[in-house]
Amino acid sequence: MLAIGNGAAGVILCSDTRIMVALRHFRYLVALASEKHFGRAAKRCNVSQPTLSAAIRQMEAELGVPIVERGQRFQGLTPEGQKVLYRFHTLVNSVQIYTCRMMAGGFTWAGPDPDAILTDDANTLVVHHYRGPAWEATDGSLVRSDASRARHFLPAQEDAVHWLELPVTAATKQFGAVTFIHRIGTSGGMAPRNKPCDAQHAGDQARVEYSATYLFYGPR
Repeated sequence: MLAIGNGAAGVILCSDTRIMVALRHFRYLVALASEKHFGRAAKRCNVSQPTLSAAIRQMEAELGVPIVERGQRFQGLTPEGQKVLYRFHTLVNSVQIYTCRMMAGGFTWAGPDPDAILTDDANTLVVHHYRGPAWEATDGSLVRSDASRARHFLPAQEDAVHWLELPVTAATKQFGAVTFIHRIGTSGGMAPRNKPCDAQHAGDQARVEYSATYLFYGPR
């Protein structure tokens, strides 16, 4: 502590550098959440990637909870008290379905609704992801969410559908413990730009291929 002034009228200032360190580490976390890439976040903060990674790990150790979901690259912020139970990726020909509809501002491509086949890294579990949104495995295990409650995040790639955080509203069988789902690492799936959507094409559908990783979380 550092005292400035005389006697009882003196002003006490905190010189504890831990506050500055905490603020700096929080700035690293904000940059990582924004950039979604350790290297770009480190560059934005003018530090090396090992320095940023070490600071994030220190924050996790002090808080006692994992903040970042790690793989070969940054995959998102882990919901507090949760762990990844299942990790799925889309197979080829998975699509987002858009429908040409009249909306408040005129005709537009509404949606999208997924029609995707997912599998885990070991290719031992296959899941159909469809409108709802819902995820249904071949053994009948089912997870449902409410799209209106989804949190949207800008994707790491341009011209890709948003990353999402979806709360689970119903879950059965081996998915019974799933509470949150993240859609990350998206590519493609955007509404068509060169296909007409007007009164003559009302009700038309466009199936746009996309890829993504889905993380199913449950309690630790």
